[in-house]
Amino acid sequence: MRHLLLIITMMTLGSASAYAQKIKVRKVKGNTAIIESTSPLAPGAVYDLISEDQLGDDSGPATRKNFVGLNLIFGNTKSDAPNSTNETTMSLMARYGWNMGTFELGPLVQMTMAHVSDVTSTTWRVGGFADYNFTPNTPGEAFIFGLTGWGAFGNEDRGNGAKFDIVDIFGGGFVKWYPTTSSSACFRIDFGYQYERQTVAGGYYSDTGITGSAGIFAYF
Repeated sequence: MRHLLLIITMMTLGSASAYAQKIKVRKVKGNTAIIESTSPLAPGAVYDLISEDQLGDDSGPATRKNFVGLNLIFGNTKSDAPNSTNETTMSLMARYGWNMGTFELGPLVQMTMAHVSDVTSTTWRVGGFADYNFTPNTPGEAFIFGLTGWGAFGNEDRGNGAKFDIVDIFGGGFVKWYPTTSSSACFRIDFGYQYERQTVAGGYYSDTGITGSAGIFAYF
């Protein structure tokens, strides 16, 4: 019987989805071994053995099970209240989430400050979000596109004694970019449409418009 050489690793050669694999040797008899592999092996195939020096770091790509992120959100909306004009806003959103590959979800906190006519208004919101990844977000993927949505409720303090409750809903698309296939951090851009309902004395007003955001997320 010819000497059989069994695989320990696969190396990334320009592919965004390839990364190191491992085997466990269960039993050895002469040049024949029984093994377990983390990737499928073809019966009768011959594979190359690569040393750790050739491979480099054998720890593999960082995991992406959980994440934290910070977004800077830009909005251009208009209320249906009388005499309203377009309003440009900028806010910060912090998220924590769980990554299940195709779906990602978790809670969020958002803070907005605006300064108009010497009056500063502050808005706090809490809620949740969900992402649908067209490609599962697994180690080795560099670009991920998908659909996203989030909802939140909070309170706005206009700074002049006026306060009211608000509910926000956002829906749109996103792209996530990992600088390297083994990176644990990514840059993210979202773009979509936002609806906000403002409860005031005697009724409510709606605020709608285009919203975009950019941020950085760390997976672990």
